[in-house]
Amino acid sequence: MISIKDQIIYGRRGTGKTHLLKALQEKLLADDQKYLPVYIDLRTFKPTLESDNDLYYALIIFQEIVVEVLKCVYVNLDYLYQEYTVEQQKIIIDPQRRKISALLEKFNRNFDGKSFTKMGETGFRVNEVKKLATNLKITKIPELFGSKEVNKEIESEDEKIKYISFSDMSDAISQLLEAVDIDRIFCLLDEWSEIPETSQYILAEFLKRTFVPKKVTLKIAAIPNRTQLISENRIGLEDGGDIFGYPLDNRYIYELYPEITKAFFNELLYKQLYLMDPQLYEIFYDNKEKRPVHNFINIFLANQALREILIASAGIPRDFLNIFISAYNIFFTKTNNRHLVVADIRNATVEWYGVDKKKTVDANSNAKLLLDKIINDILITKKRCHFLIPEKYEKVKELNDLIDLRVIHLRKRGISHKGNKGVVYNVYYLDYACYTSTNLYHNKINTSLLNEIETIDDFREIRRVSLEDKFFEDFNMNIGNSFKCPKCGGMIDMNHPSYAQHKICMHCWSKIEE
Repeated sequence: MISIKDQIIYGRRGTGKTHLLKALQEKLLADDQKYLPVYIDLRTFKPTLESDNDLYYALIIFQEIVVEVLKCVYVNLDYLYQEYTVEQQKIIIDPQRRKISALLEKFNRNFDGKSFTKMGETGFRVNEVKKLATNLKITKIPELFGSKEVNKEIESEDEKIKYISFSDMSDAISQLLEAVDIDRIFCLLDEWSEIPETSQYILAEFLKRTFVPKKVTLKIAAIPNRTQLISENRIGLEDGGDIFGYPLDNRYIYELYPEITKAFFNELLYKQLYLMDPQLYEIFYDNKEKRPVHNFINIFLANQALREILIASAGIPRDFLNIFISAYNIFFTKTNNRHLVVADIRNATVEWYGVDKKKTVDANSNAKLLLDKIINDILITKKRCHFLIPEKYEKVKELNDLIDLRVIHLRKRGISHKGNKGVVYNVYYLDYACYTSTNLYHNKINTSLLNEIETIDDFREIRRVSLEDKFFEDFNMNIGNSFKCPKCGGMIDMNHPSYAQHKICMHCWSKIEE
């Protein structure tokens, strides 16, 4: 991550995206070059707008990003010129503060010596919005400020509205970089997937036009399958061209990488406990290797319990820490064992599922129905924890809801088989809590699929653990999202693009009359 490349970090909730951005921020501040990292949580700027105001939504978020960059540079000028004497700093910094302050005033922001205050609202010129909509080929243009003339400032007793254009915002960044002696600004954008997908690619296009050609590097944290950086018309940031993806999800999966997974969680646990009591835990640090002793984690967990918690965590640091805390509480209050044992981990996993996941899963009735069907078909009937789904179903909303809630985990993409040419599968994994809560344990489940998937010759073996069209047709019928085509009798998925956009059957391509 420590590079000037524009990057996007993909990972589910709890995998450490925010931690990675904050750690990168610390590293950049310690660098010899004049790097200024600006961390921005995009949830802070989410406006309350109708869903069809995609362009306006993106403009508001972009405006706030530009303002945050200006504010961050303003308050950190002393840091940027720390090698200068006090006299030199006064000569250099004061004029630059005035320049940045003038830029902030365009956004109705003012610094009173203690904090930044918002003097009034900042709107966008209607003609500029229409121009952007035309350039971006966006058909839905929000109605801004009725039919008023908005090319000048409007003042009243209650409010002061200034109007600004995209070019003004882009110019503000250019003027900032010209005015300040800085090698590079790193814009660290967290919680990208909180922005509606229909506005994401527009915001990505604004960032590309404004930041990418300049001395600004983008680092974005986002959730897979909840991110749309580029549209069908190639508007936005192209993954692998303009920006480069870095996946976190499957980095520490015990079934795939047992040794590096154990080493990672060994160090994670040590650092968490060391923060609580350095004197107690410093004896377990290997000064020669510059890391904790490799078996520190075994002080707390018996071997089978260690295997169990690493599988139960599914590579997610947040889940590991919470399961460990819960298991330790059970161990400390109810047992006389020397270490945490498998029963402690299983009980803690069920407890953590109830606290963190169950209520949210139950509240999403359609996702809960899909989870129950998968548990019944794969776990209870076939005693498997891994299963396959054709890639064409990877955008199913309820499946992605379950992945977001960390009860289904995507393990591998792009599995094909000579016995079923043209069909590409993804491999998924049922969360450990799904079978501990159904009184099935890991040692009673067939876990071999992930390791054997590349060498299975018999396609019938794949079909036994795959969820095919019939499964999703039945599911869509149960939730009211499909019906029989009156022409060919095939099941029409109402969310399929051919029907959703054109009312055409995806089987016989007949027009469906409503």
